[in-house]
Amino acid sequence: MFPKLKTLKLILSHFRVSFLVLGFLIVSGPFVYAEGVQLLGSPRQDAVLLRWAPMSPAVWRLGNEYGYVVERFTVLRNGQIPDSIVGERLFQTPLRPMEQAAWERYIDEDKYVAIAAECLFSSTFRGLDAGGNPHMVYKMHQEEQHRFSFAVYAADQSVRAAELSGLFLTDESARAEEKYLYRVFINCPDSLAVDTGSVFTGLSEYRPLPKPQAPEAEWGDKTVSLAWNTLYLSHVYNSYVLERSENGGTSFERVSDNALVQLADEGVSPEYMYRSDSLANNQQVYYYRVRGRSAFGEMGPPSDSIFGQGLMPLTHAPVLIDKKVVDNSRVELTWEYPDEMNPYVNGFKIYRSSGPKQRKEVIY
Repeated sequence: MFPKLKTLKLILSHFRVSFLVLGFLIVSGPFVYAEGVQLLGSPRQDAVLLRWAPMSPAVWRLGNEYGYVVERFTVLRNGQIPDSIVGERLFQTPLRPMEQAAWERYIDEDKYVAIAAECLFSSTFRGLDAGGNPHMVYKMHQEEQHRFSFAVYAADQSVRAAELSGLFLTDESARAEEKYLYRVFINCPDSLAVDTGSVFTGLSEYRPLPKPQAPEAEWGDKTVSLAWNTLYLSHVYNSYVLERSENGGTSFERVSDNALVQLADEGVSPEYMYRSDSLANNQQVYYYRVRGRSAFGEMGPPSDSIFGQGLMPLTHAPVLIDKKVVDNSRVELTWEYPDEMNPYVNGFKIYRSSGPKQRKEVIY
């Protein structure tokens, strides 16, 4: 029913991805969950968007089983601390992944919903007992790692997948004059200690999404290599869309259907994201720009655009065909170069030396 997870494992098989951190803690001991749930809040003009994620496969498993509780505490009202601060649940029933039937209507229209559903409802080893076989235990561990990675990745890329996974909520009852402390925790027994995620925010903190820095480009023969800074907006955007224009920047189209995710080894925070693109020819002028996408599925404004065109490789060297000494004081040189290469050169440099092996100097 859902696309096979094994066809997708190549994407992240050597990386660990989370919308909050680039790295997971592997939890091995029973009832020990050193990392719990982390929470992000994004105030809009009329609502606060809440997005959370389990930070390890073990916590993910607990969240799926027991569900997540979302609480709100009104900490400020009209700039004053209320006489009493009491938490209220935004959703009475703990949020957990929806039943499989609820996912089916979105499978064909959202591939990330399909990925998350595959992670939740399919398992090669479901119902099997490792029987103490170390090889089987390792394979089961690896599969859970993959399913966890893909599930969090899919929720990162699709608000629908996050909502179906029980990892997203919109607080539409937030008031402009109030600020809140939001808490998210797993509704599990006290013996299963899991850290609570929290964030302090309110509608007054709404800010439009920022514009990314324009990409930098290195042009080659029917190719361009692009790079743009992602580190300084890493707290806002978790992926990017690269767009291209072939009509002078009047309209842009996405280069790829997939958003670009910054993958990195654990503990590494790259400053730039890189992407190469193929060009149909070296005569066309191409424009490029990038747009950031937040963990809440919001697309930010485009960066400034850059433009350029491919460079024809210079495979021909000028050939000296004549030299003439004039008045024993100057030399006239004549060389030839293929006419078809003239559009790709700005000019020629002339070097001079006192001998074949002597140092050459530029005289023109």
